Amino acid sequence: MQPMADADFQALLQFRIALRRFNRWSEEQARGEGLTHAQHQLLLAVKGHAGADAPTIGEIAEALLLRHHSAVELVNRVQSLGFVERHRDGQDGRVVRLSLTAQGEQAIQNLTALHVAELRQLAPLLRHVVEDAELQHGPLG
Repeated sequence: MQPMADADFQALLQFRIALRRFNRWSEEQARGEGLTHAQHQLLLAVKGHAGADAPTIGEIAEALLLRHHSAVELVNRVQSLGFVERHRDGQDGRVVRLSLTAQGEQAIQNLTALHVAELRQLAPLLRHVVEDAELQHGPLG
């Protein structure tokens, strides 16, 4: 393995700083909607679920890298706030699926619009960091 150049460490640091700033900014935006960062991620996992059916708590736990019981607690809190609801699967009544309420739909629409705009502003910085590292050692990956 070839030693890393100072520029690689600097590029990685710039990238990590940008990620941390974005994450902190994201937490603030979630608070503006009355949510924690984790609750925002839950709404995004429900809205962004690619399956034909609404997601189960197990699928949400997998998407958020949580244990099932932790996901249940998170869903309980978000449901008590009025952002998601549980409903039984039409084919198998043992399966519980999640969907956004109108309040949850509005919150995730607002947050996603803000996040997409912020990511568009960050894209040139991130592209610059990756391109600098590629110049040193070839494509990242």
